Amino acid sequence: MPGFLFSGAPSKAKWQKMASFRLASFSGGKMKVFITISIVFLFLSSTDVFAQDAVQDSASDASAEKDCVPQAEMQAISQTFTQFAELSNAPFCNDGSANWQLLSSLMFMRKTQFSANMPQSKDELFSGKFAKDWYGYFAARLNRLEAAPECAKGIIAFVRPGIKTMHICPMTFTDRYSSVDRATVMMHEARHQDGFPHMTCTRGARKDVHKACDINISDGGSYAVTVETYAQFAKYAEGIHPALKVYSRSAAIIYADEAFENPVRINRSERLLAVTKDSKFYSINSQTGESKQLGAAVALGHIIRRGPHLVIFPEDKSKKAEYIFADGEGRIDQSPSDFVSEYNAQTPEQKAALIDYHIGGQWNAKVFKSSLTMVCDTRAPDVAEVQIPDGKEAISLSYPEGYSRESYRIQLFTSSGDVFDVSCENKKASVTLSTTRLDQKYTRIYRANNVVVGLLDGKLYAVEGSRSVALQTSIDGMITEIVPQQSFEFFNQ
Repeated sequence: MPGFLFSGAPSKAKWQKMASFRLASFSGGKMKVFITISIVFLFLSSTDVFAQDAVQDSASDASAEKDCVPQAEMQAISQTFTQFAELSNAPFCNDGSANWQLLSSLMFMRKTQFSANMPQSKDELFSGKFAKDWYGYFAARLNRLEAAPECAKGIIAFVRPGIKTMHICPMTFTDRYSSVDRATVMMHEARHQDGFPHMTCTRGARKDVHKACDINISDGGSYAVTVETYAQFAKYAEGIHPALKVYSRSAAIIYADEAFENPVRINRSERLLAVTKDSKFYSINSQTGESKQLGAAVALGHIIRRGPHLVIFPEDKSKKAEYIFADGEGRIDQSPSDFVSEYNAQTPEQKAALIDYHIGGQWNAKVFKSSLTMVCDTRAPDVAEVQIPDGKEAISLSYPEGYSRESYRIQLFTSSGDVFDVSCENKKASVTLSTTRLDQKYTRIYRANNVVVGLLDGKLYAVEGSRSVALQTSIDGMITEIVPQQSFEFFNQ
């Protein structure tokens, strides 16, 4: 294929020696000695981490504003990336190929416009160090793109220090990645050329993951670049679909929270989201019950957390699971994870078997009526099928301590009212009867803003141990789903 060359990926033995970078989307990922081996961009597929013009409320791949990369852009790109020279005498139109995805992503880097004034954040999310010219920064450090026909599990891309070639792995070209994701990968890899390797994480959601963290975001290493590019796009990109900007905001947060040895300072707050029978989102003050109407939900259903991202599994099983946005931002045509893609390919009858789903930093759990399918180490995914004891039937997962990708323990409600502890601690799957006793058979429990809130029959309750007090709202009797969501000072200013 002219313009885009394929090269062999390193062997498994070689991969084990490489410094690694792990993408935190669905998964967990988080010196200055410059190493002389490959720097790898990895995605922990364990836990499960744009385009034509936006059509009405939906954003498709933001990779190009049209279906073609214009000839003038082809010629400009091929001046640096000479591998595309043979293709530069005409527009290059969307043929679904790797060439298209890379060329449209390069054009995305060249053409995306940002606000003229881009103030720094008051916390550590955005310093503006890399804000001026993404494409210029990338092209000054890398001038060749090669697609590896296969890569070790979870690897997205890699570079070798001193060699101006970026190797891109097949995962990058799936429907889980948009042009903003690929642009962020490119910027991350380019930063490695300046001498910024990673370290093995000793804390957090990526604990013990090899070469998946940087020490400090203030050092300006490759993960700092990842946070900066996502944050800049979310805050300052112009003419971009709002749902795509919210997606980028969540991506910036998940890397900031998980990919640094020393915690990143982020000014944030938390709210409880509620969905009502008429498919409206409300923000609920979990202390007072005060409610505020937000946007419309794309469907009624169960909303799960994937870090800051929200994913809905609709009640109507003919509909697909997808990212959901609470403030009326619309939709994006991007799969939240491999599992979601598999789920969406199922029949409605097959989809109905899934009751709940948990995505942690390095483990996940699928809940069915009488059993759980658990993966306690997504780097070496041995699947454990665990029966719910005593023939109990699952209703939903529960988060009385709050949703945390670092935690290896959550809870499960059953139709009998019994509560079970679900654990992947020490990489071992278990489902055991909990000492937790509740006064009612709640359908959901979450901790939000330091209050444990339960949902039952459309109403909310503040739960304290085995007792509860009604949390009165203006939408009592109408609530079908609740989920906590954080907000961030930088993006809300």
